[in-house]
Amino acid sequence: MTIPAWGEVDSIQKEDHYSEAVSEFRNFNFEDALAKFKLAIDDRVEQYGEMSIEVGNVYSNIGIILKQVGRDKEAIDNYSEAEKIYLQVGKKALPNLASLYNNIGFLYIQNGDFNTALTYLENSKSIFERIRRLDSPNYLTLLLNLTTAYTMLKRYPDAFSVVNELKGRDKNAYALLSYYESTGYVYSKMEKYPEALENLFSAYEYGKEKLGEDFYHEEVILSNIGTAYLNEDQYNNALLYFNKSLLLAKKKFGEKNEASSVILGNIGVVYIRKSAKASDLSKFLVEKRNLILKSLDYFQQALIAISPDFDEKDWSRNPDIQNSYSNGQLLENLKRKADALRQLAEVETNSGDQESAMKYLKNSLSTYEQAIEVIHLLRNGYLNQESKLALAENEQSTYFETVDVATKLYEKTGERHYLEQAFEVSERGKSATFLSALRDLKAQKFGGIPDSLRNQEETLKSEIAAYKAFIFNENNKEKPDSVKLGRWQSKVYELEQNYSDLIHLFEQNYPNYYNLKYSDDVVTVDKLQNYLKHRDALIEYAVNEPEKGKPGELITFFVTSQKCEVKRQVLNDGYNKDINTFLGFLRNPDVLNTNRKSYNAYARSAYSLYKLLVQPFASEIQGYRLIFIPDNKLAYLPFDGMISSMPDTTHMDFRKLHYLIKDFPISYSYSATLLYQYFKSDATAPHNLIAFAPDYSKGATVDINAIRDGVRENLSPLPGAKEEVKGITKLISGDVFDNSKATESNFKKDAGNYDILHLAMHTVLNDSLPMYSKLVFSPESDTINDGWLNTYEVYNMKLKARLAVLSACNTGSGKLRKGEGVVSLARGFLYAGCPSIVMTLWNVEDVSSAKLMINFYKYLLKGYSKDEALRKAKLDHLANADPLKAHPYYWLGYVLVGDQTPLFSTKVPYFIGLIIILLFVVIGERFWVERRRKRRMKR
Repeated sequence: MTIPAWGEVDSIQKEDHYSEAVSEFRNFNFEDALAKFKLAIDDRVEQYGEMSIEVGNVYSNIGIILKQVGRDKEAIDNYSEAEKIYLQVGKKALPNLASLYNNIGFLYIQNGDFNTALTYLENSKSIFERIRRLDSPNYLTLLLNLTTAYTMLKRYPDAFSVVNELKGRDKNAYALLSYYESTGYVYSKMEKYPEALENLFSAYEYGKEKLGEDFYHEEVILSNIGTAYLNEDQYNNALLYFNKSLLLAKKKFGEKNEASSVILGNIGVVYIRKSAKASDLSKFLVEKRNLILKSLDYFQQALIAISPDFDEKDWSRNPDIQNSYSNGQLLENLKRKADALRQLAEVETNSGDQESAMKYLKNSLSTYEQAIEVIHLLRNGYLNQESKLALAENEQSTYFETVDVATKLYEKTGERHYLEQAFEVSERGKSATFLSALRDLKAQKFGGIPDSLRNQEETLKSEIAAYKAFIFNENNKEKPDSVKLGRWQSKVYELEQNYSDLIHLFEQNYPNYYNLKYSDDVVTVDKLQNYLKHRDALIEYAVNEPEKGKPGELITFFVTSQKCEVKRQVLNDGYNKDINTFLGFLRNPDVLNTNRKSYNAYARSAYSLYKLLVQPFASEIQGYRLIFIPDNKLAYLPFDGMISSMPDTTHMDFRKLHYLIKDFPISYSYSATLLYQYFKSDATAPHNLIAFAPDYSKGATVDINAIRDGVRENLSPLPGAKEEVKGITKLISGDVFDNSKATESNFKKDAGNYDILHLAMHTVLNDSLPMYSKLVFSPESDTINDGWLNTYEVYNMKLKARLAVLSACNTGSGKLRKGEGVVSLARGFLYAGCPSIVMTLWNVEDVSSAKLMINFYKYLLKGYSKDEALRKAKLDHLANADPLKAHPYYWLGYVLVGDQTPLFSTKVPYFIGLIIILLFVVIGERFWVERRRKRRMKR
C-alpha cells in the first residue's frame, strides 16, 4: 500500500541531466538515474543557486531512488539535505517540504518504524492543510501512507478516518480506487476477511473499468486479495490471485523488486500451511515433505527478488543482509525459510533420515541467525523508542525459535558451541531495547564525544520530555486545548529533528561512539562463568507460552562458574493457570478473608512452579545464591514465594511453608549481559544515605490529578514510611527529607550525591504509558516541579548511588512487553546509574514494610551481600510474625534486581585477623619462655 511521492514539479530550463535522470527512473534504471541526478546537482547549483528549491528537489529525488535500492542511510542523508534547503527557502518551499516528509514517512514505514513514520506523515498532512494543496497527487499518496501507518499501529478508527477522506474525492478515479483498496487493507489487518475481500474486489473491478489494463496498484490489490483468501484457508483462490499479481509485478518492475518478493513469500506460505493440513496418514510424510520443499523454492525466490546481487537457488545460501531493497521484507523471507527448514528437519527425523535432518537443522539455524542480524539492523535504524519495543515484541518468537533449533542441535551432537550459541541468542532477545539505550550511554561516555555536545544532547532530551509531559497532561483534561496541543506537538517535532541531527553528527564524527552504540555484543558463556562467584548459580529462561490449546515450551539455562546446562520442557495449559493463581493470591490485599481453599490453591501453584522452574537443578544448587533471568510472565513472579515441598493442607500455617527463600539468597536481572556489563558502579558519591518520606496528610496534598489510565487515586497517609526512615537513619548516618522537605526539587537537586537512595512513598502506575508512572513527593510551590517524578524524568538523571531502595508500591510493576520484560519505574533508576535496586511487585503494606526495611539495613551494615541481607530480613519477619502477618502479601513483595555485592565490609575478617595475631603472640611468648627455661637448666 505504501508508495513514495515524487518531488514537486519545477520549471526545467537547460536541464539535460535532470530530465534524463527522471526518464531513467521511470524506466526503473535506478543506477543510471542516480548518476544523472548527481550530475544535475551541479547544473542546478550553477543555474539556481545552492539553497534553491530546484536543488532541494534533486536531493529529494535521489533519496527516493536510494530508498528503492535499499540504501536507506544514504537516502536519509539526501532527504536531510533537501529538508535544510526547503526550511531555509521558507514559505515558497512548503509544498516540497510536505512531499519530502511524506517520503521520509514512507521510508520509515518500509522499515517497520511506524511511530517515527507517523511523526513525519502527520507533519506532512499539517503542511498540506496549511497551504491548501489537498488536490495535489502527492496528498493522495500521503493519505495512503497514513492509512498504512495507522493500520500497522492498530489505530483502526484513525485509519478509517483517513480512508473516508479518500471517499470524499469521488470525482478523482485514483482516489476512489484508493478508497476501496485502503478499506480492504484495513479490514484485512483487522482479520475481517469477508469485508476485506468485498472492498478489494470493488477496487479491482473499479480499476479495470475506469483505468484499463495494468492499472495503478493493480498488482498490490491482487496480492491483498490473495492474502485474504490465504487467511481464510482458501488456498487455490489464494494461489490464483498471487500468480496473477506476480506476473503483473514482474511486467511492471522486472525480476527483482520488493513487490515480487512479497508475493513469492506469500505463495511459499500457502504451501507451508497446506503441509500442516496434510491428512492421509500413509502418505503424510511424503506429502508434507513435498509441500515444504515447494515452499522453500518460493522462499528462496523471494530472497533473490529482494536482493540485487543474489541469485543463488541453493537453500543453504542466503543473501548479504547489507544489500537488500527492504530489510523488513528480507527479515520476513529469512524467518519463513528458517521455519520451513526446521519443519523439514522434523519430517526427516520422523522418516529416520538423521543425516538429512541434521543438514536442514543446521541450515535453519544459520538462516535464523541471519534473521536476528536483520532485526539488529532494523532496531539500530529506528528513532522511536516505542517502535523499538514493538519490534522486540513482534520478533520475540524469532529469538525463541533460534534458541530452540540451537538447543536441538546441542542435544543431537553434544557440541558445546551450539549450547553457547543458544545462550547468546537468548541474551540477544532479552531487554534488547533497554540494553540498546545503555549501549548508547556507554558510547557517549567512552566514544570521545566532548562534554559540550553531551550536555547539548542532555538538554534536548530534557526539553523533549518536558513538552511531551505538557501534551500528556493537556490530553488528560476534560477539554484539551487544541491550540496548545498543536503548538507543543510542533515543538516536539522540531526538538526531535534537532536531536536526530545531533546523533547523526555523533555517528559521523566520532567512530568509537558509532562502533560502541551499534555493537550487538552480549555476554558469552565463558565470560559469564568467569564473572560468577564460586557459589553463584544463574538460571535463565526462554519461554514460548501455550495458547489456544497449543502446548508451549520452556528452555532453561543453568550456569555456574563450573558448568553450563540446558533443559527443554513442554508447557501445557496448567502453566498459565499456575501463574495466575500464584500471583492472584500474593497480590490480593484482602488477607483477612484468606480461607483454606485459597491457601491450598496457592500452595499447589507455588509447588508446581517450583517443580517446573527450579527443581530440575535442585541437586546442583545446594549452598548457592540464585540469580534468576525471567522471560515473559515469569518477570512478574517473586521466586522466593515458591515452595519446595507440598505442606499438610488440612490447616493453614504460612510460617511452616518451605519457601525457596529459606534455602537461598535470591536476586534478579533483566539479562545476564546487563548483570555482567552494566550493573556495576565506578562512581563514588560524596555522601552516604538520603531518605525521602513525603507528607500525604489532609491539607498537605497538592491539587493534581493522580492518573492511572484515567482513574483518580486517593493518596492516603503513610505513617509507617516515617518510622521506616527514622529506623534506618538510626542504623546508618544520612540525611532525611520528610514532610514538607520531601519534595521532587530536593530529590533532583541532591540525589546524585548519595551512595544509597531510600524512597518511602506512594507511586501511581500508568500501564498504558509506563514512562508516566510516577513517584509522589510532597507538594511544593516550585513552578517547574509538580511533586510527581515521572519515570522519564528518572531516565534523564545521573545518579552515583550503589543502591536505590524504592520502598513504594508497585515500583517493579508495569506493562509487560514481550521480548523486553516489565517496563517499570525501577528501570529508570538502573538506567540513571544505580547498579542495584530493591523494588516492590505489588501494593506493599505500610507497617510491615517499615520493619522489613529496617532489618534489611541492619544486615547490610553487618557486611552481608544485598541478596542475603534481604533474605535474612524476610526470614526475621516470618520468625516473628503472627499467623496473619506471616501471609506472603506482607513480606514477599520486595525483590532485588542487579548487583548483590555488599555495601559495607564485615568486621569478621578483622576479628579473625586479631585472633590470629594474638595466637602468634601467645605461641611466640611460650616459645621464648621455654627457650629461656632450657638455657637456665643448661647452666
